[in-house]
Amino acid sequence: MIAGILSKLFRKIRLVAASDLAAASKLRYLRDVAIGFLDDSAARKGYREYRLRGGASVILRGVLRENSTDEKVFEEVFMEKVYAPYVEAARQIAPIILVDLGANIGLSVIALARKLRPRAIVAVEPDRGNFSLLQENLRRAGFMDSCMAVQAFAGAERGFAELVDSGNGAWGMRMGAPARTGIPVLPVEDIIHLANDNMADDKMASDKTATNVAVASPETKIVLKCDIEGAELHLFLNLRQWEDRVHYIILELHTEFLSVDHFRQCLEASRYHWRMDGEIPPHAVLAVIGLERLAARTVVHSEYAAGS
Repeated sequence: MIAGILSKLFRKIRLVAASDLAAASKLRYLRDVAIGFLDDSAARKGYREYRLRGGASVILRGVLRENSTDEKVFEEVFMEKVYAPYVEAARQIAPIILVDLGANIGLSVIALARKLRPRAIVAVEPDRGNFSLLQENLRRAGFMDSCMAVQAFAGAERGFAELVDSGNGAWGMRMGAPARTGIPVLPVEDIIHLANDNMADDKMASDKTATNVAVASPETKIVLKCDIEGAELHLFLNLRQWEDRVHYIILELHTEFLSVDHFRQCLEASRYHWRMDGEIPPHAVLAVIGLERLAARTVVHSEYAAGS
């Protein structure tokens, strides 16, 4: 047992040392981790604040508050750097608008925006508690002026749904069945329209002499990050409805809902060729990959096209 605890602690130390945390916050985080090992219930209530290199700060809920997964997400984003392999590819298509589906408490938005420097951002998150902290973290990081935060699900068509627990607690909160009321469900094309509107609003604010400001200019491209707990099934079954508006996708694929074979079939039914960055390991429950849209196909398979 002691050996296991020490192994976890040493792993945390290595991750923290290589992380995007500022020096003082690295020490604070290690202190909090050590206290947590000694007294989990006492150390992980309330909120904690950490500063990133460059001056931005973020806040996390303790793991016992609202069954929070904030600490794990924080480590994935800023220590394990799960999105880092795809940042360089996304940089090549600049200038961009960043659209984050499943923004959680804003850590992925902040990490990607710090690297990609998008002209505008739209962050979509359905959970009320996460959404409140998303707004606060965007404010602390200095992105509120360029970011539109939207409390909604990303789905195949407009409607409403409730957030439901699949049985895995905070890790398993997913979009429920369509309903008459609840949290709005927005198709990707509507969310991208919001991104363009946000870009236009930003242009208007920076150019007070403009009298007729268009939406995002043709050279501005969409980078889409998607981590929506299995609802990507509905998005990729309807890929043709929005694929022409997105240039690069950072996707967390949940194979329980969208199998690897079915996912590849969705890409084959696309009107475009897609280049995949990263790999989906055999029998993986989830995998993070990048997808770059390339040239249009001359022949398109229609078996898995939307509406077929």
